[in-house]
Amino acid sequence: MEAKILLAPTETSSHRHAIFNLLCGYARGKVLHMKATRPRGRPPKYPPDEVRARLVDSAIMRLKVSGVESGLDSITLDGAIVDADVPRGMAYRIWQHDDLTPQEAFRRTTVLELLSIPATAGLPATREKTEKLLAEYRDWVESDKIEERKQAFHDMVRAVGNFNYEALATSSNWKLYSALRTAAITRPNSDPELMQALRAGEAYLIEQYSQLYEELREIFGLELRPGYTMAQFTMVCYAVNEGLASRVITVPNERLLLPTGEQGEDQEWSLFSIAFDALVERFFIWPTA
Repeated sequence: MEAKILLAPTETSSHRHAIFNLLCGYARGKVLHMKATRPRGRPPKYPPDEVRARLVDSAIMRLKVSGVESGLDSITLDGAIVDADVPRGMAYRIWQHDDLTPQEAFRRTTVLELLSIPATAGLPATREKTEKLLAEYRDWVESDKIEERKQAFHDMVRAVGNFNYEALATSSNWKLYSALRTAAITRPNSDPELMQALRAGEAYLIEQYSQLYEELREIFGLELRPGYTMAQFTMVCYAVNEGLASRVITVPNERLLLPTGEQGEDQEWSLFSIAFDALVERFFIWPTA
């Protein structure tokens, strides 16, 4: 089978050393302030929980705009107060801390929020895409012919894999998360709470995707090969997609045209879709009828 390679443009990588400054925020760069849309005057009153959420959301948006080159220097409590249009006194009271300044406590909260991204990253959209394809291929999925069920399955793997890979590779949230995670796990004496947030987020993601894959396994009648678990399959798939998505900022986004259509026509496969399809064959057994 001859593969035709398609290359799509990618964005330029940030400086490697920047990620190691992400949790420190010691650089003293220029802070960008976004203009408030509300007329000048006393900020409106919000409940404390809403003030907290508005401030963190503003800080994350600010980091997306400024990028990772200056670490977390673009995240300041005063800047978030202006962007979120909330009372300064309430904002500082929310982030009172025994060991940290309000600025440090606020920055740390923002980091923890960003590290929670895997708990929801891509899950709803992936499930929605899967359900639409199941409806589209319903006749083949419910067919008594194993070859038709296999064709439907491989088509779904290709389509969902392409979709999931693109969503992750182009996500600004994912890029921020990836940089923050790298900084968290490579720094000496990493903050235990940050590491706990990383583990909890990834464990939740593995659990939720395992549930989705288990549903598909039952629908198509696949059986796990002896010695394997669904969690192991999910972890390998997650690691492959994560690794490829991390590389998309430094290498071309490669696509392959393979003659895998029902009539042998070319179909576009991402590298992740190809890897996922191969992992299914390794971890699962198709029914004989």
